[in-house]
Amino acid sequence: MTNDEGRTTNGQVRFRLSSLALAIFRGLVVHPNARRWLIVVGASLIGWLLICLPGEPVPPAFTLAFAGDMMLGRGVAQSLDEDWQSAFSAVRPWLAEADLTFANLESPLTTAPQVSSGYDLRAMPAAVSALYTAGFDVVSLANNHALDAGEVGLAETVATLDAAGIAGVVTQTTGNLRQSVRYHLLAFDDSTVPLDMGIAARSVAAAVAGADLVIVSVHWGGEYQAAPSPRQRLVAQAFALAGADLIIGHGPHVLQRVEWMGKTLVAYSLGNLLFDQPYPLDCRQGVILRITRSVRGGSLAFELLPTVVERGRVRRANAQEAQTILARLQP
Repeated sequence: MTNDEGRTTNGQVRFRLSSLALAIFRGLVVHPNARRWLIVVGASLIGWLLICLPGEPVPPAFTLAFAGDMMLGRGVAQSLDEDWQSAFSAVRPWLAEADLTFANLESPLTTAPQVSSGYDLRAMPAAVSALYTAGFDVVSLANNHALDAGEVGLAETVATLDAAGIAGVVTQTTGNLRQSVRYHLLAFDDSTVPLDMGIAARSVAAAVAGADLVIVSVHWGGEYQAAPSPRQRLVAQAFALAGADLIIGHGPHVLQRVEWMGKTLVAYSLGNLLFDQPYPLDCRQGVILRITRSVRGGSLAFELLPTVVERGRVRRANAQEAQTILARLQP
């Protein structure tokens, strides 16, 4: 007997197992000379059915993917030569298969002229194709290059991302994951002007009150520093105490450790996912942090995919590179 879709249900399997056990018992009573044979065959059949019997359904889980700094202008654009889809193709499964994929975008996607006096990280709006193809859902624009082309450039960047179905976050955004699990992502920049931690922490606490999962993205720390600064740890502690589930850091352009701060997972810097910085060598290294959690809540599980930038594209690290990269992330 099967259900409407032709599949045997758990209850039907259990019924058949009970029937088989009863038949074996009867055989032992009616045919005492066959007990040994029935015991052997019966035990084998029951064991096989117990292995095949479906257990309690595993609650569904959602997956999040986080990466570090991205830049689609300058040398990256030259290397790709408008072949935007190849930028992340080697790591696309890790990005696109997640329920929410996030990174920090340091390239304003705009045709507006540069107005800043520092490095020019602008990229053409067509570069959004690289992000769309890779499967990004949200990118942070709360960083020190968001205004390279002024407010006009920032507005064009947000509009370009929005047209591709990607949220460009300057302050915060919310959304739903599987089974209406609500997330709240807040983006902060502690590199241009130090954050007022009282105000920032209250914003996180307010988000905790209305969401199932609170993610804090922070642009912070000294560039090329292999360890988080006292300031980074102070900021992380304030956000953790306010109730953040995840703190995702970027800005140093090199890897910094991943650690638990109470129940909060802190990734101080995920390095460069895609940039054209040729030196120091570790500017070419990054990781994709993949988080999994049951929709019912509970603890977070995470894994790391080491990556390397090569000729304007991201690839998976080889075994030797991966060993070096993962060592950088140890607390």
